[in-house]
Amino acid sequence: MISVSKKTLPYMSPITAMLCGVILVFQCACTPVGTAIGASARAGIALAEERPINTLINDTAIMVEVNTRLLSASFEELFWTVNTIVFEGRVLLTGWVATNALRDQANEIVWTIDSVREVLNELNVGEGGNIADTARDKLITASLRSKILGDQKVAGINYKINTHNRVIYLIGVARTQDERNLVIAHAREVRYVRELVNYVLLIEDPRRAE
Repeated sequence: MISVSKKTLPYMSPITAMLCGVILVFQCACTPVGTAIGASARAGIALAEERPINTLINDTAIMVEVNTRLLSASFEELFWTVNTIVFEGRVLLTGWVATNALRDQANEIVWTIDSVREVLNELNVGEGGNIADTARDKLITASLRSKILGDQKVAGINYKINTHNRVIYLIGVARTQDERNLVIAHAREVRYVRELVNYVLLIEDPRRAE
């Protein structure tokens, strides 16, 4: 899984947060693919996932590049409010931005990265939620993740989850249609959820990365 959620970070001044972000980006990017970031640990994860190790590495590099470019474009209006998940070259953007122009800008930024295969832009336009809203979204995500990881009929590691404004966003790969249906059923059982947006592909889907 390649996901970043700025909302979970403790509060810090914009300058301090920006410096931390730049340091993290530099540490990830200073190796050839930005990646050897715990190579052995990622290799173990890749063996369990349906994604090949080279795809996992590429997804990591895309995620780092997306966040680097969002940071360069605008710390407050894009980097801080946009969450990124990358799965097999498909980039899912969730969160919020203040204007339609910023939403379009985020889309354009992601498409400037050569290895991106698809952009799933689910950014809301308007004001972001408050602390209680964010906490509820995190609770929803944790609850669904617990359900699918606890279900022996589901390969939970192949599913990535984010929640914004009580809407669950799913991306990943399902081994069978029955497995995907189980995950959807689990999502519908979670309290407070008002909508589910499903971008999970079946393992044999031709849209998947080679």
